[in-house]
Amino acid sequence: MTTLITGGNGNLATSLKKYINGDYYGKEVLDLTDKNCIRNLPQYDILIHTATGTNKINNHLPLLLSKAKKIFAFTSKQGTFMNWKKSGSIEYGLEKLTMNFIMYRHNIEGHSIQIFEPGHMESKEQYNNIANKFSQIYKIWNFEKNMIYDLCEDRYIGY
Repeated sequence: MTTLITGGNGNLATSLKKYINGDYYGKEVLDLTDKNCIRNLPQYDILIHTATGTNKINNHLPLLLSKAKKIFAFTSKQGTFMNWKKSGSIEYGLEKLTMNFIMYRHNIEGHSIQIFEPGHMESKEQYNNIANKFSQIYKIWNFEKNMIYDLCEDRYIGY
């Protein structure tokens, strides 16, 4: 079984390395803003998308999604629950929200993507706990609902 993990140098992907074998590609190896770079990827059995969201990455998500049979994407509280009261930039939340909708739209026909809400993570222990929990379920996960799955609460979250 071949597995691609995007955002390969991020905190979540670094924690996943302890549990999941695969190709961990950060932006220095896989530029998700470059269509040609994505086109050159081989076909994978599983894609685990942990990369941060940007408009340029989101523009190429459909091409990236075509490179795997089963897809898992990690969103964030900002992308799931858009906290409008939070001060500061909201671009990250909007980009994750956009990613969620692109994945949701893909699922209307493909039924191959599960979006996961990992909860708030700051410490290595928190990242490791989510990576461990995810690693125990991703191989046996069957698509059931076109909704976000909250890993902390073990429940689906509607859009």
